[in-house]
Amino acid sequence: MGKAEMFDRTLKELLFFFIMTLTIVLNPDFAWSDQSDSQRRVIFVVCDYLLPEEIQLADLPNLREFFEKGGVALLNTNTAGARNRQNAAATISSGNTALCTPAEPLAFGAGESYRNEDPFLIFQARTGITPRPENVVVLDLPYIQWANIKDEITAEPGTLGDSLHEAGLKTAVVGNADVPGKSMPQRAAAVIAMDRRGIIDAGDVSEEILLEDPRDPLGYRLDYDAVKKRIISLMQHHHFIVIELGDLVRLEQTSQYLSPAVYHQEREKILREYDAFIGWLMKEVDLNSSQVYITSTTPNAQAVSQKRLFGFIAVRGEGTATGLLTTPTTRRPGIVTLCDIAPSIASYLGASLDSSSIGRPWRVEPVSDNTAEMLEIEKRTVFASLLRPSLVRGYVVLHLLVLAGLLFFMLFDPRKVVHLTPFLLGLIAAPLALLLVGFFPITNIWLYLCLFLLLDVLLAVLSICLAGNKDFDPLIILCLATVGVLLLDTVTGGELQRYSVLSYDPMAGARYYGIGNEYMGILLGATIIGHALLLQRLRDYPLWPRVLVGLFFLLVLLVLGLPQWGSNFGGSLAAAIAFSYTYFRLLGIRLRLREVCIGFLLAGLFGGGVLLVDFLRPPEGRSHFGQFIFSLHADGAEAFRSMVIRKLSMNYKLIRYTIWTRVLLGTLLTLGILFYRPVGIFRRLLTENPAVAAGLSGGLIAAFAALVFNDSGIVAAATAMICPAATLFYIVIREQEASL
Repeated sequence: MGKAEMFDRTLKELLFFFIMTLTIVLNPDFAWSDQSDSQRRVIFVVCDYLLPEEIQLADLPNLREFFEKGGVALLNTNTAGARNRQNAAATISSGNTALCTPAEPLAFGAGESYRNEDPFLIFQARTGITPRPENVVVLDLPYIQWANIKDEITAEPGTLGDSLHEAGLKTAVVGNADVPGKSMPQRAAAVIAMDRRGIIDAGDVSEEILLEDPRDPLGYRLDYDAVKKRIISLMQHHHFIVIELGDLVRLEQTSQYLSPAVYHQEREKILREYDAFIGWLMKEVDLNSSQVYITSTTPNAQAVSQKRLFGFIAVRGEGTATGLLTTPTTRRPGIVTLCDIAPSIASYLGASLDSSSIGRPWRVEPVSDNTAEMLEIEKRTVFASLLRPSLVRGYVVLHLLVLAGLLFFMLFDPRKVVHLTPFLLGLIAAPLALLLVGFFPITNIWLYLCLFLLLDVLLAVLSICLAGNKDFDPLIILCLATVGVLLLDTVTGGELQRYSVLSYDPMAGARYYGIGNEYMGILLGATIIGHALLLQRLRDYPLWPRVLVGLFFLLVLLVLGLPQWGSNFGGSLAAAIAFSYTYFRLLGIRLRLREVCIGFLLAGLFGGGVLLVDFLRPPEGRSHFGQFIFSLHADGAEAFRSMVIRKLSMNYKLIRYTIWTRVLLGTLLTLGILFYRPVGIFRRLLTENPAVAAGLSGGLIAAFAALVFNDSGIVAAATAMICPAATLFYIVIREQEASL
């Protein structure tokens, strides 16, 4: 090659470099869009009203394969209001439980008309923001913001979209659930992709992507060819694309006009169309640099009527594997929340959410038969949720009947009161029986009830058979066995508590792990009265039993309070106060102001230590109260005020409506009456058994502290009194029997 040719080539290269540099400087969008093609992408497919069991149908091979090869989980559908599509979309968009509009929000693209007006002009008038022609806008953004502020909700819909825009990423939305001419536009999915200004970068939510056919039972259905063209175009430059497949929603809206046969025929047809679309999408997306989500954010009316309140979600693509999704929010493989979706998407795309988001990114726990496992979790959880109200109500009614019978016989026919002792033992044994029945994966109500009653009777009989002293030993055996099994289950993952009707309900979403308030109260009451009875039995050994009891109190405190185990901060504070009081009484230390201050100081130090340990953990490993300390650090007094209001509101609501209020009031009333009638029996019994007296007063302190420090404190207070009160009634009956 000659020098002239080399010079000519070099000149051309320099000229090309100069032109490219000038183009980038004068047109930044050119550089941005060129860079964006190398970015990761998330395709988020919304299939609301799809049922979990339908993904395993034989004629849906693409859906079935997607779930079997992906990370899957049930989806807690809690929002700050009703479980509907618009609130679910606002919650996903916020990363926090949020409110949306009463009806589905209005979202439009350029060229559409709303009541013969230009939606973009309406949006500009409402927000002061001028959208670009390619944007999609949410007209109801000001109302959405006002609704959350009015109800003092910290969520900010649009948080996900804002975080993606701040990271230089673009959003898009395609699809709707409209039934033109019959209802307002159904475009809730647009809220998922919007930013805090109510803007999505691009998309199509218009009626142009629908096919009209008067002979079709739906009247309108999705035009998949048009949708595919929009998606292919958007995937070139957009990083978060929400796709709403709305035909199942359209079907539900018109179901009352269809015969059952036509309804099921149309549902099967829609599912086959969904399946074909998923098959097409998986061929178009590069899973080495993208993630695809399929989710049903809202259960349909039929599922809600059956108390099946879970949605579900699956994800495939880069960084995923076959298994169950799990997140620090729930710590339950196979269950995540709406709030976890935004952090997971933002984390994958390299964006970050602000402190208003409470969800956490998920990971996949490998499980081979993941879909079957997810469906089994749903089946057992729904069964426990359906059974819980009836069984708890039955237990409470029996408890109140035993109390009424006790009062009647003690006052009018003392000789017959002895017949109530087996029932008192059964009441004490019931929480343990309800825990142990979780060993068996039963979802038949009659089999479950028979097994529960059998276990309850066996535990009561076994406690009598093993007892050396019939006055105290049956009670000691039942109380300490309950404490032991609860502690063991908690430190080994809480498998028994997950499916106990006396535990928390993950569909309700108040708690997903640790020790719930029902069993927290049981644990406090059984620990205090069980060890008080033990010391009464071992009163001839003054030192070592008291040392062991102190160590066991400390063990219960640690298991109850530490975030990796019980994770019940309010319960640990109540326990610290009640245990300190009880232990001082058991040691024979007279409680004066100094001892009371020491007790509160110890409780405060323990609580502060638990919070510090949790706060210092990595964000993805913090419990809910560790996250609260983080929000307190970020938002200051406002976060504390919000927490106090929430707890007071919850306690007020539960005190008025929960059946456990009757247990607490009935127990306290019975204790009050028996303290005075028959004359002297209570006073004599407590004087002769000072450890039992310490246990009873410790149980009362535990109940009061649990009421104060927990947002469902009335429940914990009621269950905390079950073992101490039933124990005292049992001993009174034995004393009465001996005196006759």
